[in-house]
Amino acid sequence: MSTSTRPEFLLPPAAYRTEAWLERERAVFFDRGWRLVADGAELAAPGSFVAADVGRSPLLVVRGADGELRAFHNMCRHRGMALASGCGRFETNINCPYHQWRFGLDGALKIVPQRSDQFPDLVLDDWGLLPASIGEWEGMVFANPDPAATPLLEVLGDLPAHIGSYRPGLLTQVAAVDLAGDFNWKLFVENHIDVYHLWYLHEETLGDFDHPKFEHWQLGRNWASYEPLRRPDAAAARLTQGTEPIRHLDERDRLGIGAHMVFPNLLMASAAEFFITYAVFPVSPERSRIELRVRAEEGADADALVAAARSFIDEDITACEQVQRVMGSSAFAVGPLAAEHEAPIAIFQRHLLDDLDAG
Repeated sequence: MSTSTRPEFLLPPAAYRTEAWLERERAVFFDRGWRLVADGAELAAPGSFVAADVGRSPLLVVRGADGELRAFHNMCRHRGMALASGCGRFETNINCPYHQWRFGLDGALKIVPQRSDQFPDLVLDDWGLLPASIGEWEGMVFANPDPAATPLLEVLGDLPAHIGSYRPGLLTQVAAVDLAGDFNWKLFVENHIDVYHLWYLHEETLGDFDHPKFEHWQLGRNWASYEPLRRPDAAAARLTQGTEPIRHLDERDRLGIGAHMVFPNLLMASAAEFFITYAVFPVSPERSRIELRVRAEEGADADALVAAARSFIDEDITACEQVQRVMGSSAFAVGPLAAEHEAPIAIFQRHLLDDLDAG
């Protein structure tokens, strides 16, 4: 491929090191985007809830008495008090701990203490909880602070059709682990969609796979991939001890792995025995946290599966930390990108810049 058509690295070092750049990204991507907040099993019973921050918006996801799943801004309409934290179950109402304003599981305001003399003109229907958007896909629950957000399935686009025979909703979430690293969140995404590094950084952990046969698809802003084993007879040896292959997989997926990305920050990986998601979030320009969730057959060895996932994720974290450290050098510059294997990085950066420009 000629240099004129070679993909170009589009972001300056400041995009990975400055608070001003990160503030723009928070406003555009994290304060009003979709976030995976819960496993569906956590919200199965009426009254069950999960509280989670989406960007700088605390949200509350609740299963109503009617069986509907709803998302609200996690704040009382009286003085803005957070209504709940963590996860659990409401009996009948959502009670504000500050002044005991009480809301139904559908978000409607039901009771205001001392209403007759202190709030004689208050209309209950005017002060229900503020709605947010809710979305479900394959046993995973997502929330978005914007009540008029583009529906989750539209954001996923063609990705569900490119994860092969995997049906994560048929699996159980067996582990949820928080990780952290000293790197800008974008480096971790760019590493995930970098095909070139598989031969080298993951020489041992992913060395059984046939990198020249790696397939990947750009799906609008999203990305998906598949890679087969070099020797199908090595499939049994690749299985994590204490686990079994996912029962519903076809032969192609039992003998390969997948890596996917939902723009801008939700990463996925699949193997014969697990389907994992790991979303990366900025803590500061040079520090990030990762929410790792592991789905597998019920009863699988959760610790062993986390260790299997971390065998390559920890290598990625270390690589990103080293690049981040070197970015502080006055001599730092990005060289030519691999013509095909690093093209997804340039596409990711173009979409990011387009969205930042659109504001």
